[in-house]
Amino acid sequence: MTRAVMAALIIALLPASARAQAQQGKDRGPPTARTDSEKKNDAAIDQAYQAAVKGTGEKAKPVKVDPWQSLRPADASDNVKR
Repeated sequence: MTRAVMAALIIALLPASARAQAQQGKDRGPPTARTDSEKKNDAAIDQAYQAAVKGTGEKAKPVKVDPWQSLRPADASDNVKR
């Protein structure tokens, strides 16, 4: 019986927390409209970013790195067992 009462109490309190969260957004006010100059500035920034990303893609070839280079012998003939 107590489990049923506790479950009903929890279910009854769930909408109250959702309502409290929804009311927080009402105090902020309406969103501000963006001006044409702000939109043009954003477009210019986006174009500069796309140009920078496009320029670094294919031209830079990956450099092969050998982390064991200092541990290997300089000549492959030194490695041959006789």
